[in-house]
Amino acid sequence: MKHVNDIELMEYVAGNLTESRNGEIRAHLAACEECSARRREAAEMWNTLGQWNVDTTEHDVAAGITALAQSGGRKQGRGEKTRVLRPGFLPVVLRVAASIIIAVSVGHRLGKYSVTGKMETAAVSQNRPEYLAALGLEWSSELAWLILEDEPSNGGTER
Repeated sequence: MKHVNDIELMEYVAGNLTESRNGEIRAHLAACEECSARRREAAEMWNTLGQWNVDTTEHDVAAGITALAQSGGRKQGRGEKTRVLRPGFLPVVLRVAASIIIAVSVGHRLGKYSVTGKMETAAVSQNRPEYLAALGLEWSSELAWLILEDEPSNGGTER
């Protein structure tokens, strides 16, 4: 059994549903105790809200809105213009220049990396080990590919 949702239940209590949907909900409420209890709670809330009367005699809202509209949106007693604060020309130019400098330097650095494939390294020291120079390597970390090489030695038969 599909229960009536809260919105339709409020619309039923308010009398805003079509006659056919009103009949369907009435038939469901007769068969379903849970929805019938929810309908009683909704009717009680609807009646309570209907009795609520807001006293606005102290505040003439309509007259205030009319007066504000006739004054052109300005409050009475204020004849000066509203000043909009905008940053000066120099700070804007400096921000744009700094952004361009940062973008160009980052792009240049990343461009160098994408061409060489490695980040710039410090100058190679003069006293590097001779075994690296003999192999044509600059750093000992470049030796790892020789050690980890996967070629079988002795014709593929290792003991």
